[in-house]
Formats: sequence, C-alpha cells, structure tokens
Amino acid sequence: MEFARKANLFLSVIGMMTFAGLFLYVTLAPKDFDRRTRNFAVEMVKAELDDRFSSVASSDTAEDISAVAGQFSKRLRDQIDSWRGSLDAGIDVFIADILAAACELDCERRDEARRAVRRFYESSIERYGFALDRLEDIVVGEYQEIMSELRADLKIFSGSTAAAFALALFLSVFRGPAAQHLLPISITLTLTTILAITWYAFGQDWVMAVIYSDYWGWGYSLLLLGLSVLMIDIAANRARITSGILNALPGGANLSPC
Repeated sequence: MEFARKANLFLSVIGMMTFAGLFLYVTLAPKDFDRRTRNFAVEMVKAELDDRFSSVASSDTAEDISAVAGQFSKRLRDQIDSWRGSLDAGIDVFIADILAAACELDCERRDEARRAVRRFYESSIERYGFALDRLEDIVVGEYQEIMSELRADLKIFSGSTAAAFALALFLSVFRGPAAQHLLPISITLTLTTILAITWYAFGQDWVMAVIYSDYWGWGYSLLLLGLSVLMIDIAANRARITSGILNALPGGANLSPC
C-alpha cells in the first residue's frame, strides 16, 4: 500500500511538471517550438503540394506525351522523363526555399532563396502551367496553418494531461487508501509523459505525427475521458467501478471499494 502511494505521488508530480512545462513552452516560446518542428511541417507541406501538381507531372497526359515523343526521338522522351524526375527530386528544397524567402525559415538567406525558387520554378515547374505566386501562397499558407494546428494540438494535449496528473496527485495525497486502485491509472498516464520527453529530448518527427493524427486526437480524448471517470469514481464513489474493472482483468488484484 505504502509503495503504491509513493509511486503514485512520484509519477503524478513528474507528469504534472512535464506537461505543465510543455504547455508553458509552447505558449511562451512559439519561435523555438517552430524551429524544433519545422522539418515535420515541411514534410506535411510537401505532401500537400504533391497532391496539387505532382499528379500533373505523372498524369496519363504526361505519359502519352512522353510515349509519342519516344516514337520520334528516344532522346526527347528521356528528356521529358528527366524533367518529371527533377520535379520529384527537388521539391523538398523548393519548399524550404519558398519558406526562407518568406522569412518563415532561415530569413538571413532570403535573397538567395528567392533566386533558388525562381531557378527551380523555371527549370522544373513552369512548363506545367502553375503560377509561381500561387505556389508560394500555397506553401506559405499551408506551413502557417500546419504550425498553428501543431501548437493548438500540443497545447490541448499538454494542458489536458497536466490536469489529469493534477487530479491523480490530489487523489494520491487525500485518498491514500485507494493507492492500489490509482496506480494503474498513473502508469497509463506516464506513458504519455514518455512520449512528451522523447519528443523534447530527441526531436522525433514520429512523435509529432502521432499527436497531429486525427485518430490519435480522438483516441487520446477517449482514453483521458475514461481515466478521468475512474479517478472521479475513486474520489466520489469509493472506487467501486474501478475495483470491478481491475478485478475483472486477467490476474486481477482482488481490490475492494475503499
């Protein structure tokens, strides 16, 4: 019992401090947050831009043109195929240059980035009929929207999890007899702490992909709701529901309402 109580206290304090700190970090240091997440955002913009015009470069029409050209000149057909390959290969740098030119990334190389954007556009994109200013608007607009959504998602994620840990800490202090009932909840919440620390310490893009996912958003909301219901049960219903659920699990702990 005493071990479970101390474990709950430790996990709850660490979790609450981690997520409260993460919430304050995103709120008070948005530029540093943007710097840490920009690679992920650029990949998201690339995916969106690919949907806009890569399909044109690889469309049936392009295939037909390439095939017809091949009937007259293998060299001309190879050149068309090379154009399409250069579009796919250079799009990441093109996006980064557009963002740098707009002072969203690496503002100090703004002029150089503008020239690079123009060169790539003229050599690989202009022939497909896309206006450069329109592409720039799409890239910058998508980037700003993605970064805004990431900040909002992470604030909700960190704020709601910090609140859940605060409730767990409250129960650890004032509902000591329910320590064993609370411990599985604290451990489950701690898994989200590990996710947050992994991102902050190592800058893993897959962590942001998980948080940005709609499936994660709904799934995590349901998980947090379920854990909150159990904690309310511990606080106001002597853990009757929690006891029944934990006892029904394989290898149940044979807990009683307290």
